[in-house]
Amino acid sequence: MTEQIPTKSIVEGAFLAAITAVLFIISIYIPLLGTLVSFLCPLPIIILCLRHSLKFAIISTFISGILVTILAGPLQGLMVLLGFGILGLTLGFGIKKELSLTDIIIIGSIASLISKGLILLIGFWLLDLNTLLFDIEEIDRIITQSLNFYNSMGLSPEQLASLKDSLTQTMSIVRMAFPGMIILASIFDTILNYWVARLILKRFGYKLANFSLFSSWRAHKSFFWSYLLGMVFIILGTTYKIPLLNKIGVNIQVFFTVVFLIYGLSLTAYILEQFKIKNFLKWVIYILVCFQPILSQIVTWAAILDIWIDFRKVIATKKE
Repeated sequence: MTEQIPTKSIVEGAFLAAITAVLFIISIYIPLLGTLVSFLCPLPIIILCLRHSLKFAIISTFISGILVTILAGPLQGLMVLLGFGILGLTLGFGIKKELSLTDIIIIGSIASLISKGLILLIGFWLLDLNTLLFDIEEIDRIITQSLNFYNSMGLSPEQLASLKDSLTQTMSIVRMAFPGMIILASIFDTILNYWVARLILKRFGYKLANFSLFSSWRAHKSFFWSYLLGMVFIILGTTYKIPLLNKIGVNIQVFFTVVFLIYGLSLTAYILEQFKIKNFLKWVIYILVCFQPILSQIVTWAAILDIWIDFRKVIATKKE
C-alpha cells in the first residue's frame, strides 16, 4: 500500500514551494532587496522539513525548481535546487533531529560547500568561469579596463601605477586563495541562514538553539597553531619552489585571518559594552574596522593575543 499524503499537507507543500520560487525570482531581479531576500529562500524548505518528512520536503523543493525553470529558465531552476535546496534540506534535517548547534553549522557548511562546488562546476562548464577566474590574459584585460576607467577620471600616472600594483596583487590573492574564500562563504552562508531561520521560526513557536553572546567569543588555541602552520607552508613553498605548498599556506592564512578578524570584532564588542556605547555607534565602528586595513590588522592581532592574555579577564579584574 502506498502512503496517503493528507490534502492539507499537499496544499501546504505546494504553497511553500511557490514561496521558495517567488523568493528566488526576487533575489535574481531586485539587486539590493534580492541580496537580503536570498537568505529567506531556504526558509520554506526548512519549514517543510520540520512539519513533514524529509522525502516530502525534497519533492516540494523539486517542484519549486520546476516553477523557477518555467518562470526564469532551466539554469535558474537548477540554482534553486543547488543553491538553496541542499542547504535548506540539510538545516531542516539537523533542526528536526535536534542536533547541537555546532553539528548543525558543520553539516550545513559542508552542504553549502558541496552546493557551491556543484554550481562552480556548472559555471566552468556552461559560462566559462575558468577563463574569468584563472586565465592570466583575461585578468590582465580586466585590470587594463579598470585602469582605463580610472585614467578617464583624471588620475595621475603615479596613482595609476599604485592602483595597478594593488589590483594585480588583489587578483593574484583571489586566484590563489579561492578555495579558502569558498569555504568561508559556505560557513557564513550557513550561519546567516540559520540565524534568519531562527528569528522567523521563533514567531511560529519553534525553539532553535541560539548562538552565544557575540561579545563573549574567543578564538581557540588550535586556531593560532593552524594560522602558524599556514605561515610555515608559505615559507617552505617559497624557499623550495613548491607552488602547491605555497597555495595551501595562503589559503590557510586567508581563512584564519578572517576568523581572527571576527574574533577581534567580538573583543571590540566587549570593550564597547564596557563603555556603554550605543548600538548605532557600535556598527559604525565595526564597519570602520572592516574597511580600514590598519584597524582591521590591529583588531586581528588583538584576537590572536587574546588567546594567551584574555583581555576580558584583565578588564574585569581592573574594574573590580
